[in-house]
Amino acid sequence: MDFASGYFLQLHNFFNHYLPVKNPVLILAVTLLIILFSPLLFRRFRIPGIIGLILAGVIIGPHSFHIIESTNSFELLSKTGLLYIMFLAGLEIDMQEFKQNRSKSIVFGALTFLIPISIGYFVCIYIFHFSLWSSVLLASMFSTHTLLSYPIVSNMGIVKNRAVQITFGGTIITDSAVLILLGIITNIVTGEINGAFWLRIIISMSLLLFSTLYLLPKITKWFFRNIEAQASSQYIYVLAVVFISGFLSELAGVEPIIGAFLAGLGLNKVIPNSSILMNRIVFIGNTIFIPFFLISAGMLVDLRLFFKGTNALIFAGILSLVGLATKYVAAYFTALIYKFNKFERNIIFGLSVSHAAATLAVIKVGFDIGLFDQNIINGTIILILVSCLVSSFVSERAARNIAILEKDFSKKTSEKPERILIPVSNPENIQRLIDFALLIKDQTSNEPIYPLSIVEDEEDADEKMNVVKKVIEGVVEQISSGDKKVEVLKKVDLSIVDGIARTAKAYNITDIIISYKAQHGTSNIIFGTIADNLLSKSKQSVIISKILQPLNSFKRIIVILSPNAELENGFYRACSKINILLKQLGNEAIIYGVNETLNDFSIVAGDKKKNFFKYIPVTGFEDFETLNQHQEDDLYVFLSARKQTVSHDLHVDNMPKNLSKNSEFTSFAIFYPELSKALQDGRISDMTTTSIELNLEKVRRVTEKITGIFKKDTDEESEKK
Repeated sequence: MDFASGYFLQLHNFFNHYLPVKNPVLILAVTLLIILFSPLLFRRFRIPGIIGLILAGVIIGPHSFHIIESTNSFELLSKTGLLYIMFLAGLEIDMQEFKQNRSKSIVFGALTFLIPISIGYFVCIYIFHFSLWSSVLLASMFSTHTLLSYPIVSNMGIVKNRAVQITFGGTIITDSAVLILLGIITNIVTGEINGAFWLRIIISMSLLLFSTLYLLPKITKWFFRNIEAQASSQYIYVLAVVFISGFLSELAGVEPIIGAFLAGLGLNKVIPNSSILMNRIVFIGNTIFIPFFLISAGMLVDLRLFFKGTNALIFAGILSLVGLATKYVAAYFTALIYKFNKFERNIIFGLSVSHAAATLAVIKVGFDIGLFDQNIINGTIILILVSCLVSSFVSERAARNIAILEKDFSKKTSEKPERILIPVSNPENIQRLIDFALLIKDQTSNEPIYPLSIVEDEEDADEKMNVVKKVIEGVVEQISSGDKKVEVLKKVDLSIVDGIARTAKAYNITDIIISYKAQHGTSNIIFGTIADNLLSKSKQSVIISKILQPLNSFKRIIVILSPNAELENGFYRACSKINILLKQLGNEAIIYGVNETLNDFSIVAGDKKKNFFKYIPVTGFEDFETLNQHQEDDLYVFLSARKQTVSHDLHVDNMPKNLSKNSEFTSFAIFYPELSKALQDGRISDMTTTSIELNLEKVRRVTEKITGIFKKDTDEESEKK
């Protein structure tokens, strides 16, 4: 006993002497180790990593073992994490899906906001006997929710389910309402309430909304289009926007987190969800800034209060019960109104019950302005832990049942995994080709993108290969900084086209993306361009890209669907990628096609009512004048077809060439669906109307070229005379 007592006394003295850690370098090292190991530990027990970080903060905090001291630098990173959470909440919201399910989302958003705040207010006033504004702010905390279980839904492949979509839309409404209410309460508590106060709030909030939702997207598009600096510069710009918006929010008299949230909404359409920039934003935030905030939130908890009596435990239990019950009631009535099944009701509950980002923001601000005490902090942390656990388990079970029951149209897709090949012989094209590939890639696919460094077998082939490979690896290094997978291939072949075709076959490629390059000369007119030969020798989907500016700087997208395209084997895959492109860019989209093709496209896009995009039916494309009415920052997307296939249309096939000829700086992309099995070994007979038109067109082009040569010689002779 004496030895044990002495040992523990020495240990106690050691901790008192060396703890808490005050050295900034050591504080950073300890915190990074916690960020590294705590999620790994808790995931073994199927507990979300966010809970592990909060519990780690509880352990190292001043009210527990007091391992580290909260320095100014730590507080700065914590504040950055709070702003970052709210910025990502606005940035990751799918605004187009919200518009499509607007009415249902509004109903659910109203229910999931009003029911929890009403019941919560009653509990706070009549059970806890809190003051008016403490009750309102604490009750509003019950209305918030964070889509913590979104990765579960995404992995199950049910993101497009109606219940999931209205939950996403409801998130915008309820979190926005709570954050605005938070700003108003903060001003009321810290200031004087009179007519001038409300006038100042209305004017300042209006200016804040105007600057973040109207001016910010325009400035950002101009920046991305005209100042194409290094990728790191774009991230620094975005980070600066977050802090500037937070500061403007403070000038407006509301909390900085509201400005960060509005900045996220403002940049929502400018930063595509699957872009390299978005990947970098999410990666850095989830790796560094947000964990610091979660740890700092845990450090606010004082576990000693739970051992001083049952009051603290009862208080935490009531908060957790109210938080869970009110969200279930909102989900129940939503399912009842729209006649959802029990699994859809449970997925709404599972997604909306988790309290994390906005909840932490509310209690942190409430604690800072003196409305909340330590008991509320402790109880709220318990609510977060319980709700996150319930959310994970309920969402996983409901999502699995929905995935089993759903007979989705997506079953028409090919069984083989999506694999995108990007052949590159000119290193100048690689950056935008990979950007485009990431944009249209299925986000549920775990397959990497395959850039192919390919050169012809010549004497200087090794030198050319090294140049191309070096550029590709430089771009790939930037992409691979997050969770994007890229596998670089290289090949030397006698023929560029044959090398691409052989590589595509060897790696089971589904889509080939190449750069459009106008090629001139008699040899190309007679023997065809690389694109023509690739379309002839390959069966995969081929996408030809001529993107001349950053993808997030386009203002309008014009889609042209070839007649009978719906009869092609690869129609669903091609339309799915076009739909992903339209949704990622989030701009105005106009779609032209015959009625049958438009109807099938709307089904693939999940837009049967045709209120998602603007559909314009045409009878044909013989006299299509839209190409002559293009505007600045337009992106044209053509769904064409290989020659001698059922949906090939000569007029649609010629549109990109005419567009490139008449408007050199207009961007476009051409999608050629994969061939059906019947056409992989042999094409339609050459004695068809389409093939005859094509041959006549080729003869006409050769004649024009020869005539032009003779005309040039005649003009030169005339000038000499």
